Amino acid sequence: MKEDKNKNLLFKTGSLKTQLLVTGGVLVLGGIIAWIFIGTTFVQATSLFNEQIDNQVAVKVTESEPESLTKTRLLDGRIVAKNDYDLLPIGVMIENLPSVRPQSGLSQAQVVYEALVEGFSTRFLAVFDPKELPDVIGPVRSARPYYLEWISEFDGLYVHVGGSPEALAAVDGLGIRNLDALLKGQYFWRDHSQSAPHNLYSSKNLLDLAIRDLGYQEVKAVFDPWLYSDDPPLEERPQDAKKVIIKFSGYSYEVEYRYDRETDEYLRFNAGQPHLDKNTGEQLRAKNVIAVGIPPVVDIGEKGRLTLDISGEGRALVARHGEIIEGTWKKPDRLAKTCFYDQEGKEIELGRGSTWIHIIPETQEFSYE
Repeated sequence: MKEDKNKNLLFKTGSLKTQLLVTGGVLVLGGIIAWIFIGTTFVQATSLFNEQIDNQVAVKVTESEPESLTKTRLLDGRIVAKNDYDLLPIGVMIENLPSVRPQSGLSQAQVVYEALVEGFSTRFLAVFDPKELPDVIGPVRSARPYYLEWISEFDGLYVHVGGSPEALAAVDGLGIRNLDALLKGQYFWRDHSQSAPHNLYSSKNLLDLAIRDLGYQEVKAVFDPWLYSDDPPLEERPQDAKKVIIKFSGYSYEVEYRYDRETDEYLRFNAGQPHLDKNTGEQLRAKNVIAVGIPPVVDIGEKGRLTLDISGEGRALVARHGEIIEGTWKKPDRLAKTCFYDQEGKEIELGRGSTWIHIIPETQEFSYE
């Protein structure tokens, strides 16, 4: 019996050791498994955390690079607020008889065309950004067909008082947005200190109303702009820039432009005198001066009205940044944009600002000296 007790005690003692060994092994194995699991989870968690941090950084980097709030204005290359770069241009017919000078509002035009009309006088098409319309504009005169082709290049609104039969037909034929004072007189007035028909005017306030009433407030212009370049620094501007001379007909329509190095602009003279703006009393200036040579006057019709051929191509002078480029102009058809090229066939970059374009039959004269 004593021996059996020892055996049982041995068994129990061995069983206890076995149990301890087994339990210890299980704990060690469990610890290893837990370590592996926790380590894997930690790595995954760390990876996820890092990924979230990277995403946040990427978002912050994106947010720190906002979209530009400015754009190049189609009409004249100036840098303006992004929402204002393609506003509907407003083209106004303005008289240029010596008796009506100085006219009102020309200094604020972004683009001005000057061409011959009956009597070999000249008339302007002044094209404005609608946010920069002058307080007073005029004298407003009648339409001629070739001016309609020019305003169509800017997809703009054409402002005039009546016109030749050919011009009025072209309004519909070219699909021009049109504001005719004979039909919408409420947007114009006459200055009775001057004689009719040379005394019709409009204004920023009245044209703003017309744009609203005609439903053009939200209309955006769609056209291909010219190319533009920034002003050169003062030290790079020429000190001996040549002047541009244009002789439309008699002395009253002889035009000269002289370069102002300080402002990188050209000052306009008409009949030997500074050409002023009545609104401001200041001399008219242009960032770019362009002379376009066209074929001779095609026809002189009823009441002496001229027919000009302004499509095709021909000689051009482009003055900007104090230098003059001899080149060519091209306008493939009536609806195409007129562009200007140097002698290598590369389109000329204009200065950012106002452009004055002069259309001169080859029987007339333009030069520089």
